[in-house]
Amino acid sequence: MGLFDWLTGKRKKGRSTKFSSVSVGDRVGISDEQAETNKEILKQLEIEREKNRDRETKIKEMQERFNTLQTKWNRTLDNQRSAMKSILVAGKRSAEEPISKPRSLKIMDGPKDTPDEDDPFERITSPILLNKKFENFVVDDSNRFPYLASEAVATGEGRRYNPLFVYGPVGVGKTHLLQSIANRMISNDPELKVLYSSTERFTDELIRSLSNDDIIGFRKMYRNIDVLLIDDIQMLSGREATQKEFFHMFNHLYNSGKQIVLCSDRPPTDIKELETRLRSRFEGGLIIDIQVPTFEGRRQILLNLSQRNGFSISTEVMDYLAFYLDVSVRELEGGFNRVTAYADLMKEPITVTLVRKVLHGVLHKKEIVKREEQVEMEEHKRYARSGLDKPDAENPYEDLDLEEETDMIEKELLFELKKDSKNVSV
Repeated sequence: MGLFDWLTGKRKKGRSTKFSSVSVGDRVGISDEQAETNKEILKQLEIEREKNRDRETKIKEMQERFNTLQTKWNRTLDNQRSAMKSILVAGKRSAEEPISKPRSLKIMDGPKDTPDEDDPFERITSPILLNKKFENFVVDDSNRFPYLASEAVATGEGRRYNPLFVYGPVGVGKTHLLQSIANRMISNDPELKVLYSSTERFTDELIRSLSNDDIIGFRKMYRNIDVLLIDDIQMLSGREATQKEFFHMFNHLYNSGKQIVLCSDRPPTDIKELETRLRSRFEGGLIIDIQVPTFEGRRQILLNLSQRNGFSISTEVMDYLAFYLDVSVRELEGGFNRVTAYADLMKEPITVTLVRKVLHGVLHKKEIVKREEQVEMEEHKRYARSGLDKPDAENPYEDLDLEEETDMIEKELLFELKKDSKNVSV
């Protein structure tokens, strides 16, 4: 079999797997062996889909359990406040009288065990954590600009920043800023309809509406809001139907003077398979990047965590953790939790030795990288002090044009020839 015949067979094989809705064995012109191969591929794909569905189900169950616990905790706090208020104003209000609660504050407690089908706004809103506020967001040079812009939007002073587009790597505080905006706006105006959601939730609701043949109801739900906060907007990539509906919703809210805040892990120009009209609208507002916290910022985060959780950590340990756990806030928090949990359970003091023992797998590679960076930095400083440029080991002529490179090579050859001639004469 020739190369062309082999490539042709592969292309035909790849095309045949796309038509999963038609019985493979019933198509004319396909051999039994080809049909069996296609069936096996479809079977493997179905197994992968089932695994993904099981994984998503487990994640949703964990989230529901967490939200249930949070809801119970909030209800307990509400009951305690109600009891105290009843004692203070005894006789003015019956203890059995339900305490009225603004509708918008429902999103503060997170979703119920089963979504309230009679309240579409509650169904499309993701839970907003009460502890995600501007007051406990650690600000440094890496996030000062997005912090100030988000606070201006939340207080109504940044209406001209519309849409506000914040992008940055995973675990640097984008979601914290989104939820801080929601908490501040609801605190200032409890009747304000603040929708905090994600692209995945928006897509799921769109699929649900299409399945129920209720696309008009879907559009009414999302267009009848005052503030739109969407996380992971990069997930719109490649979803044509979702992009179409999001474009019309975006236009309606924007033209109605509603505030829109979007978060992504990359700027609009780097989101692939995004419609040009959507990209241009994202770029029409204020685009800000949020970066990994600086060393001082990471150190302050660790200090806040230690105070909040009642752990006493030395300056040496705090500096060590802040220096090496420099990828994201989540990595920093995860390392802190592992170290403090080990120290608490094993009844050992928190020292640098303990940190290296608990986080050996994480810190070993980082220590090597840091040492290599330090050596390279010292080498650069040495060459800078001597007034020489550091040579490139791979290609010393990389920055030269063709003529300069030729001259340099000729000079080296002449030098070598002269050296050889001297050796011969001797």
